[in-house]
Amino acid sequence: MITTAPAHLAPSARDRIRWAAQDTLTMLWRDMIRTARQPELLVFSVVMGVFFLVLFNYVFGGAIGSGAGVDYLQFLVPGVFVITALQGAQQTSMGFATDLSEGVTDRFRSLPMSQVAVIAGRTIADAARNLVGLVLVALLALVMGYRFDSAQGAIAAILLTTAVGFGFSWLGAAIAAKVRQPDMVGMLSMFWLFPLMLASTAFTPADSMPGWLQPFATYQPISVAADAVRGLCEGTPASTDIILAAGWTIGLLVVFVPLSVRLYRNGA
Repeated sequence: MITTAPAHLAPSARDRIRWAAQDTLTMLWRDMIRTARQPELLVFSVVMGVFFLVLFNYVFGGAIGSGAGVDYLQFLVPGVFVITALQGAQQTSMGFATDLSEGVTDRFRSLPMSQVAVIAGRTIADAARNLVGLVLVALLALVMGYRFDSAQGAIAAILLTTAVGFGFSWLGAAIAAKVRQPDMVGMLSMFWLFPLMLASTAFTPADSMPGWLQPFATYQPISVAADAVRGLCEGTPASTDIILAAGWTIGLLVVFVPLSVRLYRNGA
């Protein structure tokens, strides 16, 4: 339901927030219906997680695990959780760019609604899809022999990963709002995703990397998130990593929520 204030009254800040929340729920419902009608969106998220899990475990796992002295499946699964969430962030970027290039959002601009809700509804819907995808990847990991330390740790790990993915979704939305061409957005997403993904502790411990790379690999956001999720999954102390992961997520939201909204409005 789209809401507006009477023309003769200036809406209060509380009213504007309430209306923005209502508009966001409307856009969220729209995007959830689209996901239900296009299940391949969810399938793609799960398939990418499954791809990395199977490929790295069965192709590279023996070499990496023996070289690093770790049970590689136990090491790998939390990293794959984070990568799965980042694939969901890429879907935000691509989907929003497609809507912009096809003129779908032009209809929303003509309505008396919060423009923040256009992006917020999509990012929240993608976070919900990420959550489902992560649960499915976790079930596959259990079938492959992975073991969580506790059910509470597994739930906390999945929720933290979903939050990290939500932060990166706003980064993807900002890129889409600036570029607005789906093919170009896809290429630009690869520029930031793959270097961070491969030079991280998602797939291999930092101490197995060259010394000059270790500081970057240890403290960049994907590594911090993977280490935090790993600690929750294994029941080991990870408070510092969790705080750092939360800090990175909050930082992404503080920077890219207003930036993406401004870029979207300026591109009208």
